[in-house]
Amino acid sequence: MIRAVARGFLLVIIAVAARADTLDDAVAALAKRISARLQASETVRITSRNVSSLPASDAAKVQTALARGLQRRVRNPMPVELTLTISENLRGYVLVAEIRRENETVVEMAEFQTAVSLTKPALAPFTIESKLLWEQEIPILDAALLADSMLVLDTAGLSRYERREGKWERSATVELPVAVRDPRGRLETNADSVKIQEPGMTCTVSIKMTAPAQCEDGGLFKATRNTQDLHDWRGEFFSSVELGGDTVVAEVDGRIHIYDGAHAPQAVFEGWGSDFALIAACGGRHVAAAASGDAASSDSVALYELTNRTPGRVSEPMEFPGPVTALWPTGEGAMAVARNLSTGNYAAYSLTLDCGR
Repeated sequence: MIRAVARGFLLVIIAVAARADTLDDAVAALAKRISARLQASETVRITSRNVSSLPASDAAKVQTALARGLQRRVRNPMPVELTLTISENLRGYVLVAEIRRENETVVEMAEFQTAVSLTKPALAPFTIESKLLWEQEIPILDAALLADSMLVLDTAGLSRYERREGKWERSATVELPVAVRDPRGRLETNADSVKIQEPGMTCTVSIKMTAPAQCEDGGLFKATRNTQDLHDWRGEFFSSVELGGDTVVAEVDGRIHIYDGAHAPQAVFEGWGSDFALIAACGGRHVAAAASGDAASSDSVALYELTNRTPGRVSEPMEFPGPVTALWPTGEGAMAVARNLSTGNYAAYSLTLDCGR
């Protein structure tokens, strides 16, 4: 359920993109949907922006073709401004048309692919680098790499590992079994202690884990689901980040919603899974998001930026040997957990960015 605070008479109408196979199909479909949104006396003035890898010559053709498709003869024309943004997602290119009136904003989208996008993807500005930290049979919920040790939170509890003779060896364990289906867990560490967020429960234990954990009811995750609930305007959700004054939320309807600073809905899109994390690195803030998939297929994680509230991929996808089951921010990187479809094991990976391109 979307909870939003309306600001003035703003009305945002979002139409999720319908798939188009070619650029011409996408422009024609977009022109048809925009025309349906125009009042009888309205004509459009188009301003375009290409934030994708589409060549400038093709981008110019898009604007020309769209303008031609929206031509209309009216006796007393009332011009409206239309902003066309050409972006990208995992599937290809996205045309985003935004019409702003005094009391409403209308957004229409269409997708397309070109032969170039299918065979010769543009060089992405960032590269995600992955390092395997730990692998085991029990489902991993989160992991934290410390200066001299590693913490692994799984469905049985929390374990501390220390490196001895080049290998990780378990040095302490606190039992905190999780019985809910598809559980989630989160570690928050400081110099002295570890806070553990599990479904319906929050626990604290010393960093050396020399005493039992102290636990109390409540916390970040719902007791019977794998959703988060901060008891604010978002309600229940899977993941959420603050980016450029907006809030990006993976909601229980399976889609990604964008809200402005007044919590008013601005955009809705698909293509990401329920797990994503904010990464502050390479002089900027981007979102690492897992692709939308299922538990029986391999997953990937890529880096995105939002332009005009439209996601554009800025890294090549990092492929995993199975579905990504957790993705948490670690400051300048992220911690990803994936289940290996071949072995059935769960593995924790440290993800960092190569800013050299």
